[in-house]
Amino acid sequence: MPEPKYRIRAHQTDSTVTVYQAYMPEIGLPAAREGRFPAAWQRDRMTWIKPRS
Repeated sequence: MPEPKYRIRAHQTDSTVTVYQAYMPEIGLPAAREGRFPAAWQRDRMTWIKPRS
């Protein structure tokens, strides 16, 4: 079976769900190295996952 083009990566426990977000190298690498997003990152471009209870 071929790898899917898109995939959601997450980790679930009894009390939390952590969803991992991929970024382009020019955003992800500085963020991982410096512990904060670089100026190129735009908050208004974020995707929100809305939980249902």
